[in-house]
Amino acid sequence: MSKYKVQILMSTYNGERFIRKQLDSIVMQSYPVQLLIRDDGSTDSTLDIIKEYEKKYNNISHVEGKNVGVIHSFFKLFRMADKEADMYAMADQDDIWFEKKIEAAVKRLSRMNLKKPCMYCSAQTLIDADDNVLISSMREVKMKPGFGNSIVENIATGCTCVINKKLLEAALAEPDYTVMHDWWLYMLSTSMGEFYYDPKPRMYYRQHGNNTMGTRTNYIDEFKERFKRFSGNKNKLYRQMCSFEKLHGDKLTGEDKEILEMMIGYKKDMKCRIRCIFSNKIYRQRFTDNMIFKLLFLMNHI
Repeated sequence: MSKYKVQILMSTYNGERFIRKQLDSIVMQSYPVQLLIRDDGSTDSTLDIIKEYEKKYNNISHVEGKNVGVIHSFFKLFRMADKEADMYAMADQDDIWFEKKIEAAVKRLSRMNLKKPCMYCSAQTLIDADDNVLISSMREVKMKPGFGNSIVENIATGCTCVINKKLLEAALAEPDYTVMHDWWLYMLSTSMGEFYYDPKPRMYYRQHGNNTMGTRTNYIDEFKERFKRFSGNKNKLYRQMCSFEKLHGDKLTGEDKEILEMMIGYKKDMKCRIRCIFSNKIYRQRFTDNMIFKLLFLMNHI
Protein backbone atom coordinates (compact mmCIF):
# COMPACT_ATOMS: atom_id res chain seq x y z
CA MET A 1 0.00 0.00 0.00
CA SER A 2 3.00 2.33 0.41
CA LYS A 3 3.17 2.72 -3.37
CA TYR A 4 1.27 5.99 -2.86
CA LYS A 5 3.39 8.97 -1.86
CA VAL A 6 1.66 11.07 0.81
CA GLN A 7 2.51 14.62 1.78
CA ILE A 8 1.02 16.34 4.83
CA LEU A 9 0.41 20.09 4.62
CA MET A 10 0.36 21.98 7.93
CA SER A 11 -0.21 25.67 8.60
CA THR A 12 1.04 26.97 11.96
CA TYR A 13 0.59 30.18 13.91
CA ASN A 14 1.65 30.71 17.52
CA GLY A 15 1.15 27.05 18.30
CA GLU A 16 3.92 26.49 20.83
CA ARG A 17 1.60 25.06 23.49
CA PHE A 18 0.41 21.99 21.55
CA ILE A 19 2.51 21.54 18.43
CA ARG A 20 4.97 19.02 19.89
CA LYS A 21 2.21 16.47 20.51
CA GLN A 22 0.89 16.93 16.99
CA LEU A 23 4.32 16.55 15.41
CA ASP A 24 4.99 13.46 17.55
CA SER A 25 1.76 11.88 16.32
CA ILE A 26 2.68 12.62 12.70
CA VAL A 27 6.17 11.13 12.85
CA MET A 28 4.66 8.03 14.47
CA GLN A 29 2.25 7.36 11.60
CA SER A 30 2.15 3.74 10.44
CA TYR A 31 2.23 4.94 6.82
CA PRO A 32 5.31 6.80 5.48
CA VAL A 33 4.69 10.53 5.01
CA GLN A 34 6.43 13.78 4.17
CA LEU A 35 5.45 16.88 6.14
CA LEU A 36 5.56 20.42 4.74
CA ILE A 37 4.86 23.18 7.27
CA ARG A 38 4.10 26.78 6.38
CA ASP A 39 4.42 29.06 9.38
CA ASP A 40 2.01 31.97 9.09
CA GLY A 41 4.14 34.58 10.88
CA SER A 42 4.35 33.13 14.39
CA THR A 43 5.75 35.40 17.11
CA ASP A 44 6.18 32.75 19.83
CA SER A 45 8.53 29.73 19.88
CA THR A 46 6.60 27.75 17.24
CA LEU A 47 9.35 28.16 14.63
CA ASP A 48 12.06 27.07 17.06
CA ILE A 49 10.11 23.87 17.78
CA ILE A 50 9.56 23.23 14.05
CA LYS A 51 13.27 23.67 13.32
CA GLU A 52 14.10 21.29 16.16
CA TYR A 53 11.91 18.58 14.60
CA GLU A 54 13.14 19.38 11.10
CA LYS A 55 16.71 18.77 12.26
CA LYS A 56 15.75 15.51 13.95
CA TYR A 57 13.55 14.04 11.18
CA ASN A 58 14.42 14.01 7.48
CA ASN A 59 10.78 13.90 6.37
CA ILE A 60 9.92 17.35 7.79
CA SER A 61 10.51 20.67 6.04
CA HIS A 62 9.15 24.17 6.54
CA VAL A 63 8.77 27.58 4.95
CA GLU A 64 8.20 30.90 6.68
CA GLY A 65 5.62 33.38 5.47
CA LYS A 66 3.83 36.56 6.36
CA ASN A 67 0.61 36.31 8.33
CA VAL A 68 -2.23 35.88 5.83
CA GLY A 69 -4.68 33.80 7.89
CA VAL A 70 -5.42 30.10 7.82
CA ILE A 71 -7.43 30.02 4.55
CA HIS A 72 -4.85 31.82 2.41
CA SER A 73 -2.05 29.93 4.16
CA PHE A 74 -3.50 26.59 3.07
CA PHE A 75 -4.03 27.75 -0.50
CA LYS A 76 -0.37 28.77 -0.53
CA LEU A 77 0.48 25.28 0.73
CA PHE A 78 -1.55 23.73 -2.09
CA ARG A 79 0.58 25.63 -4.59
CA MET A 80 3.82 24.69 -2.78
CA ALA A 81 2.91 21.00 -2.45
CA ASP A 82 5.12 18.28 -3.90
CA LYS A 83 3.69 17.61 -7.35
CA GLU A 84 5.27 14.14 -7.25
CA ALA A 85 3.04 13.09 -4.36
CA ASP A 86 -0.13 11.10 -4.98
CA MET A 87 -2.14 12.17 -1.95
CA TYR A 88 -2.17 15.15 0.41
CA ALA A 89 -3.37 15.42 3.99
CA MET A 90 -4.09 18.62 5.89
CA ALA A 91 -3.03 19.10 9.49
CA ASP A 92 -3.70 21.62 12.22
CA GLN A 93 -1.06 22.41 14.83
CA ASP A 94 -2.88 21.40 17.99
CA ASP A 95 -4.47 17.98 17.43
CA ILE A 96 -3.19 14.44 18.03
CA TRP A 97 -3.47 11.89 15.25
CA PHE A 98 -4.11 8.19 15.77
CA GLU A 99 -1.26 6.02 14.52
CA LYS A 100 -3.17 4.58 11.54
CA LYS A 101 -4.91 7.80 10.46
CA ILE A 102 -3.07 8.15 7.15
CA GLU A 103 -3.03 4.40 6.53
CA ALA A 104 -6.84 4.26 6.80
CA ALA A 105 -7.25 7.22 4.46
CA VAL A 106 -4.89 5.82 1.82
CA LYS A 107 -6.62 2.44 1.96
CA ARG A 108 -10.00 4.05 1.26
CA LEU A 109 -8.77 6.52 -1.37
CA SER A 110 -6.96 3.76 -3.26
CA ARG A 111 -10.38 2.17 -3.90
CA MET A 112 -11.80 5.36 -5.41
CA ASN A 113 -11.52 6.63 -8.98
CA LEU A 114 -8.25 8.55 -8.66
CA LYS A 115 -8.63 9.90 -12.19
CA LYS A 116 -11.21 12.24 -10.68
CA PRO A 117 -10.90 14.67 -7.73
CA CYS A 118 -11.30 12.51 -4.61
CA MET A 119 -11.55 13.38 -0.94
CA TYR A 120 -11.56 11.38 2.29
CA CYS A 121 -12.46 12.74 5.71
CA SER A 122 -13.33 11.19 9.04
CA ALA A 123 -15.01 11.70 12.37
CA GLN A 124 -12.86 12.79 15.30
CA THR A 125 -12.76 12.37 19.08
CA LEU A 126 -12.90 15.65 21.00
CA ILE A 127 -10.36 16.48 23.70
CA ASP A 128 -9.79 19.55 25.85
CA ALA A 129 -6.61 21.55 26.40
CA ASP A 130 -5.40 18.95 28.91
CA ASP A 131 -5.99 15.95 26.62
CA ASN A 132 -9.15 14.85 28.44
CA VAL A 133 -11.72 13.22 26.15
CA LEU A 134 -14.92 15.25 25.92
CA ILE A 135 -18.08 13.18 26.01
CA SER A 136 -20.64 14.47 23.54
CA SER A 137 -24.38 14.14 24.13
CA MET A 138 -25.08 14.99 20.49
CA ARG A 139 -26.82 12.20 18.60
CA GLU A 140 -24.64 10.87 15.82
CA VAL A 141 -25.97 11.45 12.34
CA LYS A 142 -25.35 9.13 9.44
CA MET A 143 -23.71 11.45 6.97
CA LYS A 144 -25.19 11.79 3.50
CA PRO A 145 -22.53 13.63 1.47
CA GLY A 146 -23.38 15.36 -1.77
CA PHE A 147 -23.03 18.60 -3.68
CA GLY A 148 -26.47 19.69 -2.48
CA ASN A 149 -25.16 19.42 1.07
CA SER A 150 -21.75 20.93 0.37
CA ILE A 151 -23.26 24.11 -1.01
CA VAL A 152 -24.89 24.91 2.37
CA GLU A 153 -22.87 22.90 4.93
CA ASN A 154 -19.36 21.58 5.46
CA ILE A 155 -18.92 18.09 6.94
CA ALA A 156 -15.25 17.82 5.95
CA THR A 157 -13.16 18.95 8.91
CA GLY A 158 -9.87 19.93 7.28
CA CYS A 159 -7.53 18.22 9.73
CA THR A 160 -9.21 14.87 8.99
CA CYS A 161 -9.02 15.24 5.21
CA VAL A 162 -6.81 13.49 2.66
CA ILE A 163 -7.16 14.34 -1.03
CA ASN A 164 -5.71 13.01 -4.26
CA LYS A 165 -3.62 14.84 -6.85
CA LYS A 166 -6.61 15.63 -9.09
CA LEU A 167 -8.37 17.46 -6.26
CA LEU A 168 -5.22 19.36 -5.34
CA GLU A 169 -4.91 20.48 -8.97
CA ALA A 170 -8.53 21.65 -8.96
CA ALA A 171 -7.82 23.67 -5.81
CA LEU A 172 -4.76 25.50 -7.16
CA ALA A 173 -6.97 28.34 -8.40
CA GLU A 174 -7.78 30.23 -5.19
CA PRO A 175 -11.36 31.53 -5.13
CA ASP A 176 -12.28 35.16 -4.65
CA TYR A 177 -14.03 34.07 -1.47
CA THR A 178 -14.59 30.90 0.54
CA VAL A 179 -15.76 30.38 4.10
CA MET A 180 -13.00 27.82 4.70
CA HIS A 181 -10.52 25.97 2.52
CA ASP A 182 -11.85 22.53 3.57
CA TRP A 183 -15.40 23.56 2.66
CA TRP A 184 -14.16 24.55 -0.80
CA LEU A 185 -12.56 21.11 -1.23
CA TYR A 186 -15.81 19.43 -0.17
CA MET A 187 -17.67 21.35 -2.88
CA LEU A 188 -15.07 20.45 -5.50
CA SER A 189 -14.97 16.74 -4.70
CA THR A 190 -18.74 16.25 -4.53
CA SER A 191 -19.34 18.07 -7.81
CA MET A 192 -16.41 16.75 -9.86
CA GLY A 193 -15.35 13.46 -8.33
CA GLU A 194 -15.84 11.28 -5.28
CA PHE A 195 -16.13 11.92 -1.54
CA TYR A 196 -16.03 9.52 1.41
CA TYR A 197 -16.89 10.21 5.04
CA ASP A 198 -15.38 7.72 7.50
CA PRO A 199 -17.59 7.52 10.62
CA LYS A 200 -14.74 6.06 12.67
CA PRO A 201 -12.68 8.68 14.57
CA ARG A 202 -9.08 8.80 13.37
CA MET A 203 -7.70 11.57 15.58
CA TYR A 204 -8.12 13.66 18.73
CA TYR A 205 -9.55 17.05 17.81
CA ARG A 206 -8.61 19.62 20.41
CA GLN A 207 -11.12 22.14 21.75
CA HIS A 208 -9.59 25.22 23.34
CA GLY A 209 -9.98 28.97 23.40
CA ASN A 210 -7.80 29.60 20.34
CA ASN A 211 -9.61 27.22 17.97
CA THR A 212 -10.48 28.77 14.63
CA MET A 213 -13.56 26.54 14.41
CA GLY A 214 -15.12 24.36 17.08
CA THR A 215 -17.52 21.51 17.72
CA ARG A 216 -19.92 21.54 20.65
CA THR A 217 -20.60 18.60 22.95
CA ASN A 218 -24.25 19.09 23.97
CA TYR A 219 -27.52 20.23 22.41
CA ILE A 220 -27.72 23.59 24.20
CA ASP A 221 -24.19 24.63 23.29
CA GLU A 222 -24.66 23.26 19.79
CA PHE A 223 -27.89 25.21 19.29
CA LYS A 224 -26.29 28.43 20.57
CA GLU A 225 -23.30 27.92 18.29
CA ARG A 226 -25.53 27.06 15.34
CA PHE A 227 -27.74 30.10 15.83
CA LYS A 228 -24.71 32.36 16.22
CA ARG A 229 -23.06 30.89 13.15
CA PHE A 230 -26.22 31.07 11.01
CA SER A 231 -26.88 34.67 12.10
CA GLY A 232 -23.33 35.68 11.27
CA ASN A 233 -23.28 33.90 7.93
CA LYS A 234 -25.45 36.32 6.00
CA ASN A 235 -24.11 36.61 2.45
CA LYS A 236 -21.12 34.34 3.19
CA LEU A 237 -22.65 31.25 1.63
CA TYR A 238 -23.91 33.26 -1.33
CA ARG A 239 -20.46 34.79 -1.89
CA GLN A 240 -18.94 31.32 -1.76
CA MET A 241 -21.47 29.99 -4.27
CA CYS A 242 -20.76 32.89 -6.64
CA SER A 243 -17.01 32.25 -6.37
CA PHE A 244 -17.58 28.59 -7.13
CA GLU A 245 -19.79 29.39 -10.11
CA LYS A 246 -17.16 31.79 -11.45
CA LEU A 247 -14.33 29.24 -11.29
CA HIS A 248 -16.09 25.93 -11.87
CA GLY A 249 -19.68 26.53 -12.95
CA ASP A 250 -18.93 25.57 -16.56
CA LYS A 251 -17.71 22.14 -15.42
CA LEU A 252 -20.97 21.14 -13.75
CA THR A 253 -23.64 19.07 -15.45
CA GLY A 254 -27.00 17.53 -14.65
CA GLU A 255 -28.35 17.78 -11.11
CA ASP A 256 -25.30 19.64 -9.73
CA LYS A 257 -25.64 22.33 -12.38
CA GLU A 258 -29.34 22.65 -11.54
CA ILE A 259 -28.57 22.97 -7.81
CA LEU A 260 -26.00 25.71 -8.34
CA GLU A 261 -28.25 27.65 -10.72
CA MET A 262 -31.12 27.49 -8.22
CA MET A 263 -28.91 28.71 -5.40
CA ILE A 264 -27.31 31.50 -7.43
CA GLY A 265 -30.73 32.71 -8.56
CA TYR A 266 -32.48 32.66 -5.20
CA LYS A 267 -31.74 36.29 -4.24
CA LYS A 268 -33.42 37.71 -7.32
CA ASP A 269 -36.36 35.37 -7.76
CA MET A 270 -38.87 34.39 -5.05
CA LYS A 271 -40.05 31.44 -7.15
CA CYS A 272 -36.47 30.19 -7.31
CA ARG A 273 -36.18 30.67 -3.53
CA ILE A 274 -39.28 28.58 -2.93
CA ARG A 275 -37.96 25.87 -5.25
CA CYS A 276 -34.76 25.72 -3.20
CA ILE A 277 -36.69 25.50 0.08
CA PHE A 278 -38.81 22.57 -1.07
CA SER A 279 -36.03 20.80 -2.93
CA ASN A 280 -34.68 17.67 -1.23
CA LYS A 281 -31.51 18.09 -3.26
CA ILE A 282 -30.35 20.99 -1.07
CA TYR A 283 -30.02 19.97 2.55
CA ARG A 284 -28.12 20.03 5.84
CA GLN A 285 -27.37 16.83 7.71
CA ARG A 286 -29.38 17.40 10.90
CA PHE A 287 -33.17 17.80 10.70
CA THR A 288 -33.23 20.85 13.01
CA ASP A 289 -30.36 22.47 11.11
CA ASN A 290 -32.24 21.93 7.89
CA MET A 291 -35.39 23.57 9.20
CA ILE A 292 -33.51 26.59 10.59
CA PHE A 293 -31.55 26.92 7.36
CA LYS A 294 -34.65 26.82 5.15
CA LEU A 295 -36.33 29.48 7.29
CA LEU A 296 -33.29 31.78 7.03
CA PHE A 297 -33.14 30.98 3.34
CA LEU A 298 -36.75 32.13 2.90
CA MET A 299 -35.83 35.34 4.75
CA ASN A 300 -32.94 35.92 2.32
CA HIS A 301 -30.48 35.61 5.22
CA ILE A 302 -27.69 33.46 3.79
